[in-house]
Amino acid sequence: MSWLSVSAYVEFHQHTNRTFDPYMPIVVIGALAGGAALAVMYGVHSTPGQLATAGAACYALVMIIGVPTCVRINHQIASWSIQNPPREWAQMRARWIRFHVIRTLFSVPALVVYVLAAMLNASR
Repeated sequence: MSWLSVSAYVEFHQHTNRTFDPYMPIVVIGALAGGAALAVMYGVHSTPGQLATAGAACYALVMIIGVPTCVRINHQIASWSIQNPPREWAQMRARWIRFHVIRTLFSVPALVVYVLAAMLNASR
C-alpha cells in the first residue's frame, strides 16, 4: 500500500470500507458466537471445547482491538477528500496497518483452533 499515491490510497481505502464495513461486524460476531456454540456443543472441559473457547477468546480480542482503532480510523478516512486528504494521512495509514496486523495475528490462530477443534471432535 505504501507505493500508492495519496489520492489513490484514500480512494482505495474508502472503496474497501464501503465494501467490507457492512459485513465485518456480522462476520466477527458470528465467528465469536460460533466459537462459543462449538465450546458448548463439544463440552467446555473437552480438548475440542477448550480449543473452541480459545478461538472465541481470540475473536473477542479482534473486536476489542479493531473497534477502537481500525473501525474508528475507517470512519475518519471515509470523510476525507480524495483530492485533499489531511496532512497526517501517512501516520493514520501506518496506525491502521499496525492495528490491522495485530488483529489479524489473533484472527488467523482463532480460525486454526476452530478447525483443530472440529477435527479432534470428529475423531472422538
